[in-house]
Amino acid sequence: MANEADNSGEMINLSFLQKVMARLRSPLKSIPECRHLTSFWENANYGYNALACRPVAEALVWGVQYAVCAAVPGDIAEFGCHTGRTAKVIAAGMKLMRANKRLHLFDSFDGLPTSVHEVDRENVHVKTGVWGAGAYKGLNPEQLQHACQKYLPPGTVHIHTGWFSESLPKMAPGTKFSMLHIDCDLYVSALDVLDFVFQTGALSDGAVVLFDDWNCCRASNDFGERKAWKEACDRYRVVAEDWGGYGWAGHKFIVHAYSR
Repeated sequence: MANEADNSGEMINLSFLQKVMARLRSPLKSIPECRHLTSFWENANYGYNALACRPVAEALVWGVQYAVCAAVPGDIAEFGCHTGRTAKVIAAGMKLMRANKRLHLFDSFDGLPTSVHEVDRENVHVKTGVWGAGAYKGLNPEQLQHACQKYLPPGTVHIHTGWFSESLPKMAPGTKFSMLHIDCDLYVSALDVLDFVFQTGALSDGAVVLFDDWNCCRASNDFGERKAWKEACDRYRVVAEDWGGYGWAGHKFIVHAYSR
């Protein structure tokens, strides 16, 4: 999940001890309406970004519930897994809803790629080194599999290792998706995902697409996931319903039709 950014485009990255101290000294503790928003451990683990944890988790669970209850056919996929936190939320939501779907988790397991496209090189988070090559390297495939199988039976969780442009073409032909969680950060990575699912007809009618980093880079439409989505919508004549934002960075859409 995206981390909170200050006005310079730098991400706030604190040690565990600093996060604990920040929680103890948090000015929000003095506001009765805010005391319940995050637990001590959420703040200790995720620091200033802890406030976004719950709305992001709720959006993912609502996405799973929607895909099941609205009878949208197809599996669920996440692109960019990092610590496995959001993957576990999705897996728990699938267990809750008794979803008869598979969970596909895509990650390089080497962090972010080197930014070679001009759009990504000009991104403020790339220019400041926050989204540099190797950033956000998290769990290895075995750890991620183990974390999600706490909720889902063996054979339900499928790990896809490598850059999206390499791993997506290896998907079984005819695979359909009812929900995508795109946590790619970069424009090229997000476009790799969108190009594949639209070119192959992998998105079912009514599929929900959630973007984790929609408002990064000052919420500019010229960078990141926003630019990738705009180009994909134009290229494939996507008919989509805006389902609104969540947290400070996320946004979601429901796709109804598109051209291959």
